[in-house]
Amino acid sequence: MELRRLRLLLELSRRGTVAAVADALAYSPSSVSVQLAELEREVGVKLLRKVGRNVALTPAGRRLADYAASAVAADEAMLAELATLDGKPRGTVRMSFVQTPALALLPAALATLARTAPDLAVEVVQRETLPGLEDLRSRAVDVVLGIDYDPVPVPRHRDVDRRDLIREEALLAVPANDPLAAAGGPIALADVEHAVWAAGHRGTGHSATVETICNGLGGYAPNIRHRTDDALILRALVSSGQAVTLLPALIGTATPEVAVRPIAEGPVRRTIFTAVRTTAIDLPAVVAVREALHAAAVAATDGRADVTVLQ
Repeated sequence: MELRRLRLLLELSRRGTVAAVADALAYSPSSVSVQLAELEREVGVKLLRKVGRNVALTPAGRRLADYAASAVAADEAMLAELATLDGKPRGTVRMSFVQTPALALLPAALATLARTAPDLAVEVVQRETLPGLEDLRSRAVDVVLGIDYDPVPVPRHRDVDRRDLIREEALLAVPANDPLAAAGGPIALADVEHAVWAAGHRGTGHSATVETICNGLGGYAPNIRHRTDDALILRALVSSGQAVTLLPALIGTATPEVAVRPIAEGPVRRTIFTAVRTTAIDLPAVVAVREALHAAAVAATDGRADVTVLQ
């Protein structure tokens, strides 16, 4: 059996549809279907059954997907072990990142790697944390730079090694000329009940956190009129007086147009972390990327009491 076909079956077991598998692995849906049909012919048993316009795994398909997970992991573990014999970071590492930690950490980390690991090519792509972790597990990327808000924690997976980098507070950002900012202290969520909010797109940690804390701590559903995953646009909307939002402490510094304040009902914290597959923990290229991100985190938080490096 070809490993790539087993990998497609494994991804189907995780993602649920042929279209989702095709999108994640850069195949066409028809190519995925053809390869899965070939796998069925190879093993001689029915692996898939029709469910409306989609397919689902049969009991045999689910069992083979379990074996596929072991086979794919063993393949990567073998390659990682061979790479450690040389000890030098080389090849290509693909990394997904969320914008806010990347603004503070990514440029410095890439500059460090260009100097210390010249044989290593790092490719980066912006992805929100949850789809980034899905890409990691499907081997579309090798490292994730993600965020985890305490009110809406990110799921953990046994095949993913997560290392927390930074703990920081999410601050309430309001226009600097807003009377709420004049006192200089924390602002209660109840006091911005009637404000227009800007938040991330639905399904992101930022959006879910805004909705969770406003409902749970403020007692209301926020009026989210503007949605973007770009923190710089969120800040610009506050600066122009069009919205309030949450900004992380790492990049949530005050400006003449924007005031950032703690939330009076209690701190809302988040964690910046890196994640890799457990089978790739010791891969020299992966180790080098993680070390560069850690060094960037130390430099970015130097002298700051509001942001803590965790390792």
